[in-house]
Amino acid sequence: MGRRSIHKKLFLRLTLMGIIPLLAVLFYSGLRLTEHMEEYAKNNGWLNNTIVNEHLTNVLQNNFYTLHTIADAPTIKKFLTTGSKEDEAALIRLLHSNDNLFRDNNITAVTNASGQQLLRSDSSPLVDISQRRHFQEAMAGRDYVSDSLVSMSTGKMMVAMEVPVFNDQHQPIGMLQRNLHLDNLQDFITKQSVNDISILVLDQENNVLANSHPDANEPEDPDYYKKIVRVLDEEDGVASIELLGEKHFVTCSRNQLTHWSVATIQPASTVYRTANEEIVRVGIIGLLLLLFVSIAAHIMANRLTIPIRQICKMVTNIVKGKDDEEQLRILSEDELGEMAMAINEIRAMRNNMKQENETDALTGLASRAAVENICRQRLQEYEESFAPGMMAIFLIDLDNFKKATKEDGHQYGNRILQKFAQGLKEIFRSYDTVGHLDSDEFVVIIDHQKDLTIIKRKANEINQMARNLTIGDTNAGISASIGIAVSPQNGKTYNHLFHAADLALFAAKEKGRNCYHIAGEDEGEFAGLAGSTNSHS
Repeated sequence: MGRRSIHKKLFLRLTLMGIIPLLAVLFYSGLRLTEHMEEYAKNNGWLNNTIVNEHLTNVLQNNFYTLHTIADAPTIKKFLTTGSKEDEAALIRLLHSNDNLFRDNNITAVTNASGQQLLRSDSSPLVDISQRRHFQEAMAGRDYVSDSLVSMSTGKMMVAMEVPVFNDQHQPIGMLQRNLHLDNLQDFITKQSVNDISILVLDQENNVLANSHPDANEPEDPDYYKKIVRVLDEEDGVASIELLGEKHFVTCSRNQLTHWSVATIQPASTVYRTANEEIVRVGIIGLLLLLFVSIAAHIMANRLTIPIRQICKMVTNIVKGKDDEEQLRILSEDELGEMAMAINEIRAMRNNMKQENETDALTGLASRAAVENICRQRLQEYEESFAPGMMAIFLIDLDNFKKATKEDGHQYGNRILQKFAQGLKEIFRSYDTVGHLDSDEFVVIIDHQKDLTIIKRKANEINQMARNLTIGDTNAGISASIGIAVSPQNGKTYNHLFHAADLALFAAKEKGRNCYHIAGEDEGEFAGLAGSTNSHS
């Protein structure tokens, strides 16, 4: 018999979707291009930082070299010791000569051991700098470069670098200082920066010493500069972070002489600009292809998956226990047709098994599983306040049943069980649940009870029916012990109620059998309800 294989149908569908590998290649190419641009941004950042650091180090080392040369000169040592006018004039010429050497508009000053400036290479006032940290470092015998500070003489921002002046006993007797204004550093990094790339130099307190975009507004984020420096401390100097609501690539390094931070900040939009242009072109082509594939896939999937959806719906309904669905009518001569036939057979077998599982074969009453399901369902209705009143579980055990079975045989015992089951059906309403649990144990569930009146009456009827039960013309010689649990007084779950009924059954047997006992009645749990008394026989 010819068969149109579902494999061929799916193969046709996959053929139509062959464009997916092409889109995957285009997508991968876009990712690789993006990664390449990110790597380029990082390398470019390191290059900028290296150039700025080398420039800064060269400037500082040149200044330190000249300062050390002057500090070692006998003229300055003699002046700090004697303060003679002749030495003063010689030292001023030396300071002017040093300033002319650099041609950077920075000044040089001499300070004594008390922190009082004695000479400056400009005409600004001489000030007491004893409280400045760079003076204190000099008096401790160390070279030092300060963070940004305001000049006490001119009021301008500057950086002070100093070297101590030692006497012959290598004791600091003063300090030689050079005030570096930041204009030169600002001009250098401005020329170094291109496009939207920003270069920052920050001191150890995160104050901005130089910014390649000096006209830019002060960032609104108070932690803006801390986030940048944190890249150096936590991200090994390179990271992608969000600044002012926009993604940036930050490369941060530290100058070894000053411990200042040098950062290159590149907006992601700038880094991705070239990549974005290519991605946009690829995206347009991809969208057109995806539109074509989507239309084709929709048409093919709709035609190919109708039977599959029918099968899925049927399987779902079988799992949920819905039996009102018609059989699958898939007549195709392929795997789907065979699957539909198999599911129809499984559904029929399940219905038969369900019927057998819910009914006790011997008595025709509800099985243990069916009783439990019904009880749980009704308890749920009570929990959701759909059903008023109380619900009761009667747990019934036949007294002397084993003796009757032993004397008259197994078949005789079965006849007793069947007749007792019929008697229970006659006592209770059609919508009450009557079940056979095991051997000589039965269970009954009734609901919508306002008080204990009907519950006790039904228990008495069960006791009377059991005592009067006959097989043929002979009394069977049995009686019934009944344990009763009531919801909500004795519990609100099946397990709690069944356990309470089992304890009540045990109490009934302890009182001599042939009686019933209601769980909790002796403890006053039903006080105020009609029919409430102690256990009855």
